[in-house]
Amino acid sequence: MTWPIEVADRYGHTIYMTEERWRHAKLHRGMSDDILLKVLSTLRESKRRRDKYQFDVFNYEKSFHGLPLGYHKVFVVVKFALNQFDLTKENNFVLSAYLRY
Repeated sequence: MTWPIEVADRYGHTIYMTEERWRHAKLHRGMSDDILLKVLSTLRESKRRRDKYQFDVFNYEKSFHGLPLGYHKVFVVVKFALNQFDLTKENNFVLSAYLRY
């Protein structure tokens, strides 16, 4: 896979994930390279919810069968921002991803 990876969410926003952020996500319990496609699917297909503490952060969550360690959901945290050099363009990126019950 070529980094960074870009996907469009169901609202048409482009979101990217860097290899560094993916390495960070894999530090969480149960996360492995096998989960990457589920993380991308979560971004593409699930609804987002604004974080209650940070107005520019959104959470994406999707249920899956067969996740490790009894987990049931993939949870992805995305920071939405504008490109500092061109304020007409978005700069939306994955902060982290992890598994939830």
